[in-house]
Amino acid sequence: MTLGILIAHGRKTEYKDEFRKMMDLCCREIPTALGRNGWRVGNDFSVKEIVFCLLEIEKAGIFDKSVTDGWRNDLARINPHETYSVIASVPPERIGNWAAFGAVSEQLRKFAGIGDESDFIDNQIKSQLFSFDENGMYRDPDEPMVYDTVTRLQLAIAIYFGYDGENRKKLEDELVKSAAITLDLQSVTGEIAYGGRSNQFLHCEAHFAALCEFYASFLKKRGDLHKAGEFKSAARLAVENIVSWLEESKTIHHIKNFYAIDSKYGCEVYAYFDKYMVSAASMLYCAYIMAEDDIEEFDCPAISKNGICQTSRHFHKVTCRYNDYFVEFDTKADHHYDASGIGRIHKKGVPSTICLSVPFSKEPKYGIDIENPSHFSVCAGIKTGDTYIYTFDSSTDYKLIEKKVTDEYVLVKFECKTSDGNKVFQTCILSDDGVEVRASGNGEVRILFALFDYDGEQKTEISLSEKNAVVSYKGSQCAYSTNGIITDMKQTYANRNGHYRAMAASGKNSVSLKIAMF
Repeated sequence: MTLGILIAHGRKTEYKDEFRKMMDLCCREIPTALGRNGWRVGNDFSVKEIVFCLLEIEKAGIFDKSVTDGWRNDLARINPHETYSVIASVPPERIGNWAAFGAVSEQLRKFAGIGDESDFIDNQIKSQLFSFDENGMYRDPDEPMVYDTVTRLQLAIAIYFGYDGENRKKLEDELVKSAAITLDLQSVTGEIAYGGRSNQFLHCEAHFAALCEFYASFLKKRGDLHKAGEFKSAARLAVENIVSWLEESKTIHHIKNFYAIDSKYGCEVYAYFDKYMVSAASMLYCAYIMAEDDIEEFDCPAISKNGICQTSRHFHKVTCRYNDYFVEFDTKADHHYDASGIGRIHKKGVPSTICLSVPFSKEPKYGIDIENPSHFSVCAGIKTGDTYIYTFDSSTDYKLIEKKVTDEYVLVKFECKTSDGNKVFQTCILSDDGVEVRASGNGEVRILFALFDYDGEQKTEISLSEKNAVVSYKGSQCAYSTNGIITDMKQTYANRNGHYRAMAASGKNSVSLKIAMF
């Protein structure tokens, strides 16, 4: 599909013959794959892409009509019940997001005039309506943040390309409900929230940009030009983030590190370069075709709004934004990928990994090149006997007990009940001076933090003393200072972005850690 889009726009035309052979194969084989192989092959994802490609090729007049009509005739033979992997029951029950991909693939066929499976589309979409939370966010199993964006985008594409079944109004209502939180969760660096599977790939922001372009067009039609302009701004920020990563190295990477592509560092087993780089390209194309350039931009929250955002309990996130700084908490992390506590501290204009973009899992379901000693995040700990109990643990009960948004700062405070019944309080304050994390409790307390050490291509420079630490990386600095004592824990942790050195700031009954980036 990506090659076809490029050829349609005058790029990579030397591969025109090879592209025709690939289209011949795909269009011929997709309708018969189940009968030939005896198993379903995931065409839920591919039919939409093939139709997009066909429409662009036809618009550009790249091939004779006899060629494109041949592709159309082949695709018209698709029977969704014999092509797609996930088919909703009738009447539908809650089912995973593959049903949304099947629905949008069929809606694209209908839009292109090469099929009309309206009943199938409607039933598939109805099966997805069971999975929205009270904010209109999509609850895929274990609530990964990426698949909230991904699935809402698929359903939005169906609407954009003419879905008008009995469930359109309900689906639109969910999309309207989720509009505000979509913007509020975006980091000042343009990135979507962390959490769960498939995170830290370039396709994450590509999906987000496409979703924002849908919202911009959708809200413009409803007369809300200001909110439409905010989504245009958010889409631009997301694309700028993608471009910044593509320009960072001579070798293109599909994930936010610089390890060799074939190492699959930071990747789940299914998240290889060929697959997820194409996903990024495909979703940027979706953003392009839905974009309306006449919509005036207005600053999105990631640029101009100071505040606090709290998701539903299903997604267990709290984000804080003050001017150039952004902090993201996960209060009940999926420990297959993350750890509870602060997992992200970003500042506009500096590399997002220099402080932290995602926390650390002891046994992550993605590839790393070392063993992590434990889960790890920026979080509080309290000494019990001879050991510290840390609030990164999944058994910790986080309770948001205070939040403030003022002209000078944004503050959140959590009461954290640890697995042994002890309590430690964790406060985070964002201001123009940076981010201050405080821990307090009855006894020796700590704040864990991590110093960025290696991105897969180059080492950072780290200076460390009893009260201060500084990380220098690609022309930027992240400086840490404490009123307690910094202890080098002599441990290295790995996340999707690279290696970090574990540190702790300790004090009696209370301790503060200040973080500033330049």
